[in-house]
Amino acid sequence: MAPCFNDCGLYGQCHLLRRYGYLYAGCSCKAGWRGWSCTDNSTAQTVAQQRVATLLLTLSNLMFLAPIAVCVHRAFLVEASVYLYTMFISTFYHACDQPGEAVLCILSYDTLQYCDFLGSGVSTWVTILSMARLKTVLKHVYRCRHRHQCYPTSWQRWAFYLLPGIAMASMGITIYVFLTTNDNYYYTHSIWHVLLAGSVAFLLPPRDKQAEPWSCSQKLPCHYQICKNDRDELYTVT
Repeated sequence: MAPCFNDCGLYGQCHLLRRYGYLYAGCSCKAGWRGWSCTDNSTAQTVAQQRVATLLLTLSNLMFLAPIAVCVHRAFLVEASVYLYTMFISTFYHACDQPGEAVLCILSYDTLQYCDFLGSGVSTWVTILSMARLKTVLKHVYRCRHRHQCYPTSWQRWAFYLLPGIAMASMGITIYVFLTTNDNYYYTHSIWHVLLAGSVAFLLPPRDKQAEPWSCSQKLPCHYQICKNDRDELYTVT
């Protein structure tokens, strides 16, 4: 016995559902195919349309090259490696997620799906950590209290970086949550890729100013001088 006739064919996937002690089986059709076993092609996509949909979902991940380039330029190498991983996995996950002719799987579907979800979550997390700069958070709180000024320190940072990044992220989330359907998934999810990667490029903080570890400024009458380490708030007399 087989739960679905002909295993739902090339454009369907067999699903099992247990409810109230009964086990149901049915085909979930893709690419516009219909019917009990996904054999009705009255509204099916052509092979050309399937290839265009696959290209949209895969090539839209190249937008991650923008935040990767920003990270490399600003010496955020950990973040750059995370975005590179996310771009690679998301590209091949969507290449494997497509039905019919235009499909390419370098690993099993479940493995690619797990890695894609992991990359999306980690990318969001490292972006938040990079913006917060938690390694020196106590020092920054101390300085904010005494200088009465916090990051971002200028309206240009808000106008040209933070607000555009927040707007792109908000638009992407809105499209992903409220506007995505089975019919427009190929287009809306591709737009989600572009907006998400673009927002990351805007939201990444500026590069840390390179300063000498020790700066010696104040000289004492006894031929000694006071040196300060700005990174660690340490002092020494030489």
